[in-house]
Amino acid sequence: MEQKICPYPGLRPFTEEESIFFKGRDLHVLQIIKQLEEKKVLMLTGASGDGKSSLVYAGVIPNARAGFFKAKHNNWKIADFRPERSPLHNLTTAICMHLDLDYEHAYGELQQGFSALVDLYKSTDYYLDKTSEKWENAKPEARKKMQQKASNLFILADQFEEFFTNTENFSNSRPSLEAYTTVNLLLETARIAKDHELPIYVVCTMRSDYISQSVSFKGLPEAIGYSQFFVPRLKRNELQQVIEEPAILSGGKISKRLSEILINELREGFDQLPVLQHTLNRLWKEAENGNQEMDLIHLAKIAGLPTKYLTGDDKDNFDNWFEKLSESEKKYYQSPSLTNVLNTHANLLYDQSFSYFINEVDWAEKQIEKEDAELILKAVFQSLTKIDGGRAVRNRMSLREITNIINKEHISIDVVCGVLNIFRLPDSTFIHPFIEENILSSKYLAPDTVLDITHEALIRNWKKLEIWDEEERDNLNSLDEFSIQLNRWIKNDRSREYLLAIGTLSHFKGWFDSCLPNEYWIVKYDDSSKSYEKKLEIGEKLVSDSNVFLIESQKRIAYLERRKKRARRWLGLAASLIIVILLGFTYSAMQAKNYLEQQKELIEKEKDNAEAQRNIALEANEKTEEQRLIAEAKAREAWLLKLEADSAKSDAIKSSE
Repeated sequence: MEQKICPYPGLRPFTEEESIFFKGRDLHVLQIIKQLEEKKVLMLTGASGDGKSSLVYAGVIPNARAGFFKAKHNNWKIADFRPERSPLHNLTTAICMHLDLDYEHAYGELQQGFSALVDLYKSTDYYLDKTSEKWENAKPEARKKMQQKASNLFILADQFEEFFTNTENFSNSRPSLEAYTTVNLLLETARIAKDHELPIYVVCTMRSDYISQSVSFKGLPEAIGYSQFFVPRLKRNELQQVIEEPAILSGGKISKRLSEILINELREGFDQLPVLQHTLNRLWKEAENGNQEMDLIHLAKIAGLPTKYLTGDDKDNFDNWFEKLSESEKKYYQSPSLTNVLNTHANLLYDQSFSYFINEVDWAEKQIEKEDAELILKAVFQSLTKIDGGRAVRNRMSLREITNIINKEHISIDVVCGVLNIFRLPDSTFIHPFIEENILSSKYLAPDTVLDITHEALIRNWKKLEIWDEEERDNLNSLDEFSIQLNRWIKNDRSREYLLAIGTLSHFKGWFDSCLPNEYWIVKYDDSSKSYEKKLEIGEKLVSDSNVFLIESQKRIAYLERRKKRARRWLGLAASLIIVILLGFTYSAMQAKNYLEQQKELIEKEKDNAEAQRNIALEANEKTEEQRLIAEAKAREAWLLKLEADSAKSDAIKSSE
């Protein structure tokens, strides 16, 4: 099967060698070149993911070399560098490499700032001065050689925002001396080149959200205002060129319906081009490296399209393919979308990292478990990002520094390198420097090799990394809160009164035991202008003081707890005594109450008896009265009978007379 070159770089920028595949920016390249011809300096700004680096490397520089640039000479010396942690060192290295200069001499000169860079260029054979004695005295053949060697100097400061994002360059809103000198050199070189019509051109690529911080460098805001070119968003027809033309140039093909869906599904905001390029890169590989026409089924297989859009054989093909996936892989296809392509790819690499380490890495000891590999990757990506102003951004860090942050005896630098290598593969390119195909030495990283996430699009689109960064944000907040408590204790002569209370101690002890912060992690967030060694020393002291602070707080709380227990014991005894006394009083009171109740009952009974006797007496009185009345009635009746008898007797006497 024919091996075609993949025309889509994925998350990394286009290189100069890939300029043939760089499409959609022809007009912008011409506008930039025109501005450079006139002003000698260009501040190329734009949002993250707008393709600033690709625009220069695959657009401007190839056009300059091809002669589409009005300059004094046909030859070009491209001195490109990134500020990183040592901007002046990196600028010096780039200048020496392309102008054949001695590093020590050049670095000493550039430390002076101002016109030093121009003076170094003029001191080389790449600068041609037709007013000099050397030119005047040269023979025609010598002049021809001088003209053939003469070159324009193109200085590119890529990722210019690193002057602000690295604490070595910028801390407490102030630039370091090295950063200030480097920016001064770039601005002065551009000014002198324009004033004296020298063939020197200065280009800086910078994220637009850092423009406001440029006020910290004298002359930089004015330079940005004078030379800024803001990278425009691509229009629909330009996006179509980005998608379709590279495939054709590399001998592949992409269906029209797939092209339309990709354009329609692109979201506004950050990461349009990185997400698109990564998706196209995955599509190309899924379509057997361009030997099949890239179509909807390939987008579905990389978790970028719901299966409802598939019909007929494509639907059956996908279903058969999907059934063969493991359950852990199937879960990544639950919410297919264009942004999910990057998330799914990163998750698959994460899941495969341990088996890759065991089967493909032959230089490191295999004395780790799967959990160790997962711990390493979490530490790697948390180290290569940091929280800046509440948001997660890229953070360059050496392999040695990452291993120190992990801080496990059985996890060596070689092991860390071996585990993370799956993210450096040519098919992945998530972590820079990348592994180059067929170059065995590129697999091994020296301890001081500086690693970097290829693009912040990975930070914003990989859900697992988003969770890790949220944890990192919480850890940083806890560190800030803990440092306040610690500093209060230290400033007050480590007084016991300023130790942590039990609730606060429980919170911070839990955080300390889970985060296990060491000096290497603390240095990551030290934004002072001190040297790395000094920061490390401060970090070591902070960790030491923190351990003492926590231990002393525990001792203080234990002491207070013992006092509370003793107090509770005495209080218990006193309470028992009081209870006994109260019980005695209660018993006496109850006895008195019972006695009173009994007396009350007796009185009530006596009252009832008296009432009964009174009632009996009343009844007796009533009977006596009744008998008296009967007796009186009988007496009266007897008296009447007597009267009647006496009357009858009297009448009888009278009659007898």
